Amino acid sequence: MFTELAYNASKRINQIQTDLQTREKLKQSSKSTGLIDAEINSTLKYLDNELDQLDHEIKGYTTNQNCNLLAKEIQKRRNLYNELAQKRQEIKKRIEQNHMLYLQQQIIQNKQNKKNYESFGQMDALKLHGEITDRQDEYLSKINDKVLNIKNSSQNLSKQIKEQNGIIDQLHEDTDFANQAMNRLKSKMISFLDQSSSWKLFTFLIFEILLFIFLVVS
Repeated sequence: MFTELAYNASKRINQIQTDLQTREKLKQSSKSTGLIDAEINSTLKYLDNELDQLDHEIKGYTTNQNCNLLAKEIQKRRNLYNELAQKRQEIKKRIEQNHMLYLQQQIIQNKQNKKNYESFGQMDALKLHGEITDRQDEYLSKINDKVLNIKNSSQNLSKQIKEQNGIIDQLHEDTDFANQAMNRLKSKMISFLDQSSSWKLFTFLIFEILLFIFLVVS
């Protein structure tokens, strides 16, 4: 459980870092960053949840008397968690800096727009445009959350199918083994019928049936 959570958290950190680089390129090209911002925020929520689970699991090691992990291994996992948590903090700091820079730019832009729109009496249009943009970003964030939920559900379903396939394969192997044992018993019975008297046949038949039952049950 710990290894899987740590692996997923590491993947999400790498994904967010890649998305932040993509966001910078979009910003430099004066393109909308609403969709990529929504994806970053959504991935960050999953990262927070996974790191919270890792922290809870590490704390449980010290309270679980039946824990088989050595102190060295527990410390190793704690160090890994601290490393992931540090990267998350750096990401959040970077996002916060981007947000503050965005707000500063918006203030400057709004002041400039205010001067421009005041001369044409169009301040309401600027306000309406901002509200529409906010609603669009919120809508994109909700869509991205649903897409990620579907993706995670598909991954869990694929894992369950693989486990069920393994059980079915084992069942096929057990069935083949039973069929082979039955065929051997049938061959011996036919051979014995040709060579033995009735009481020997009866005794051998009982023995083979008991042997077959033992093989199947074991």
